[in-house]
Amino acid sequence: MVSWVLKEWQVAVTALLQGQTILLLRKGGIREAKGQFSLAAREVLLLPTLEHQKLDLLKDEFRSLANSEQPDQPDQVRFEGWATITHAFLLRAETEVAPLLPYLVWNEQFVAERLSWQPDRPLYALLLRAYRFESPLLLPRHKGYSGCRSWVETGESVTVEGSIPALTEADYTDRVNAVLTALPSATPNISLTTGG
Repeated sequence: MVSWVLKEWQVAVTALLQGQTILLLRKGGIREAKGQFSLAAREVLLLPTLEHQKLDLLKDEFRSLANSEQPDQPDQVRFEGWATITHAFLLRAETEVAPLLPYLVWNEQFVAERLSWQPDRPLYALLLRAYRFESPLLLPRHKGYSGCRSWVETGESVTVEGSIPALTEADYTDRVNAVLTALPSATPNISLTTGG
């Protein structure tokens, strides 16, 4: 059962659900507690958003995934899938992020902008194992979905049984190992037990 939503660029969510990436970088939305990102849950519904999405901050090979229209209805929110956050890391310098570039949907300019925005705040790297729903999940829209925030509580628990993994377990493990090898420290340093 899943009751939390992680909002992310539409292209990044599409890439996760297609198995093209397993890595997200987060710094937190303006409406986050103290403006900082923190983990609200380990299992999350993935909400694609066009807020802040900029094609020039994506690698060329991911720009074709961009959808300029939000498929949501005014009273409903549509989810194509969900994910389990398996690893989370704290990154503070460009030298720590640079080795991760091959695994990101974003380009160097995005990384530089993320690091320079609120430079006293760390950047978080999340590894996610994504799953697609057999058919889209529609939930009632409430005001919590609006605004610049990473997390939204759905107000209900959603079953995710019967979902289709974007990657096999072996493929996901291989990609995780590749990312861990690229990281300066292969030890996750953010608790995955906060929130939900």
